[in-house]
Amino acid sequence: MRSFALHCLFLLVSMPTLVAQKAAPVADDRVGIYRSEDDFSFEFHVSRDGDQLHLQVMNQGRLSLIPVSSTSFVLKGVRPKATLEFLKDTTGRTVLCRVHQKFPPFTWVRIGESSSPGSKEDGLAGLTGDYQLQPNPYRVFHITEKAGRLFGHIADQDEVPLPPLGHNRFRYTWKGKQYDLAFAVNGEGRAERLVSSGNYPVDLPKISSTLPHVSNRTNGFTHADTLLGALTPLRSCYDVLFYDLDLVVLPDTKSIRGSNLIRWRTVQSFRRMQIDLYANLHIDSILYHGREVGYSREENAVFIDLPATVAEGSIDELRIVYSGMPLAPDIDVLKGGIFWVWNREKKIWIESVTQGTGASVFWPCKDHLSDRPDSMRISVTVPRGLMDISNGRLLSRVELPGGQTRFEWYVDYPIVTYDVVINIGDYVAFSDTYVSGADSIPLHFYCMPYNLDSARKLFADAKRMLGLYEKEFGPYPFRRDGFTVMESIYSMEHQCAVSIGSFRDPFNSDRYDGGLRRMMWHESAHEWWGNSVGCSDFADMWIHESFADYAEVLNDESLNGRPAALKYLFKDHPGNKEPIIGVYNVNNFHMGDMYLKGSLLLTTLRDVIGNDSLWFTIFRTIQQRFRYQPVRTEDIIGVFNTVTGKDYTWFFDQYLRHPAIPVLALTFQQEGDRLRVKYKWEADVSDFRMPIKVTTAKDSFAFIYPTTAEQTMDIQGMTQKDFAVDTAEFYVGVRVSQ
Repeated sequence: MRSFALHCLFLLVSMPTLVAQKAAPVADDRVGIYRSEDDFSFEFHVSRDGDQLHLQVMNQGRLSLIPVSSTSFVLKGVRPKATLEFLKDTTGRTVLCRVHQKFPPFTWVRIGESSSPGSKEDGLAGLTGDYQLQPNPYRVFHITEKAGRLFGHIADQDEVPLPPLGHNRFRYTWKGKQYDLAFAVNGEGRAERLVSSGNYPVDLPKISSTLPHVSNRTNGFTHADTLLGALTPLRSCYDVLFYDLDLVVLPDTKSIRGSNLIRWRTVQSFRRMQIDLYANLHIDSILYHGREVGYSREENAVFIDLPATVAEGSIDELRIVYSGMPLAPDIDVLKGGIFWVWNREKKIWIESVTQGTGASVFWPCKDHLSDRPDSMRISVTVPRGLMDISNGRLLSRVELPGGQTRFEWYVDYPIVTYDVVINIGDYVAFSDTYVSGADSIPLHFYCMPYNLDSARKLFADAKRMLGLYEKEFGPYPFRRDGFTVMESIYSMEHQCAVSIGSFRDPFNSDRYDGGLRRMMWHESAHEWWGNSVGCSDFADMWIHESFADYAEVLNDESLNGRPAALKYLFKDHPGNKEPIIGVYNVNNFHMGDMYLKGSLLLTTLRDVIGNDSLWFTIFRTIQQRFRYQPVRTEDIIGVFNTVTGKDYTWFFDQYLRHPAIPVLALTFQQEGDRLRVKYKWEADVSDFRMPIKVTTAKDSFAFIYPTTAEQTMDIQGMTQKDFAVDTAEFYVGVRVSQ
């Protein structure tokens, strides 16, 4: 059952951001966005599909609203029971969603004495102190005494008086909600813990009747998509050389504060430039040569006005100081952010995921795929007891005053901004070494402590996998920074900090996820495809995902043989609703068919070329020629054409730029012992001319060479029933006409 504890003031939870669904044409005043004004801000997005109202919870699918009256609904499948009540104003418009859900009492354990312990005479001395929420160590209730009265506050909230309710019992009131506090006192009059309780509804005012715009081909794109996706003169005028990101992560308030130094080389003289930082994050200052400079903001873009023109060819830098609460990820609509969740042992677990939304969802940068810094430093300060794993090599780990630990990482290679990551949690680590020629590459593995045995078994496959990739793709691209794989909240190809997802599926359950090895194969392949050679526009994202998905086929083939690998690959079917290539010059991060269909097209082309030595030479040539560079689809196709000495543009155009796959149209005519077969390609590309294997004799496949013009062949000793098209190795459709 799903836990839907919406109104827990005290818990630091991963409050789900609910997914915006495209509203159905049926008018419903309850459809819209509802936002909490409680301790942590979060939103409800209520949508309608036909006659059914829904909420959709991040990574958990849609929740149906089951009506119990004209204004009240129960969330299906949620325990404890949660009821949503829609309230109207005097004009009859829905203005509020009130959530009713009981939650159990919470226990807080004393972890320290108060700085103002009070006097023994007032009877409060034994109650003052700091109490830690169990099992969340980053939620602390501070109890103090002043002039014979008890006061309390949580995190950075305002301190409020705690009026007495009876013996060792007090009332805590926050934002109109009342909670009872009961102190458990030992024989010496010292409280060892307190228990909080209180069941009150949460009110979420309706802030909009229009659900957020989800950008895609169907819905169109916004100005914000253009600002992020287009390489305008205000972005192309400078080339980033180095980032120095310094973050302090505050789990208690799900917020961050920090700064980023941006060093660049001036490509074309300018006085105004664009960097990117999401609008919900506050800019405290922008410092240029030690002085604050002016700026303006539009959507998620920041336009900086420098005091003088920066000359072409010069190297310069500025620092942006900022703070705030980053967005929560909403993977169902490909929106990134920062996850704040608990692991199985109820310890905080944090991960940034920014692909699609952009790195600027939590740090300021030139957030465009075409520009990578040559190197980067990432410094992350976290509460003591937690570990941060970011990109590159760990340079230092320093214990700071105030119960903080600072981790400093250094990336010695160009890095795509969306690859920059923070992974924070109760990690354990173990290491190994991968020998590659004359090099010894350090291997680092991280996981949750309770999954250590499983991690050792899973990560034992890393050396074999890396050996395969080096053989087929070329040398590992980031040798100085080593290779790191980790258990994570969400799987992502973060450079030199490869995240493969949780070992438990469903998340934090007792069930081990048997698909993790394939996930490690896929995300690790991105070190070559995406992190080294990567696209310069999200429209060409197939260069990342199709090749990484195909890497799974190569691993499967290496371990189980090619027939088994092909059987696994061809068991699923792409949707074929949109072209694999997206829309250029906007932030069009799209999943679609680039994974499975991309892998199928590469498998098909391998058989068309029919020369494995040549096939993998193409892969290694791409890696060698474009290492650490952004590329376009045309660059990749150009290598295929050059290495093979043939023009395969027609092939890529059909599979990448059109939704439909080519269909082999067949007509049969039996004449005695002879089967006459008429055949041609039905395709969007007029000169599509892919060879394909068919049975030219019983149980014997051979190539034929169809075009979009009809051809005829006669086969002796066969009937139509004997004729087959090799759809086990070629991703095509087949249509038979009478």
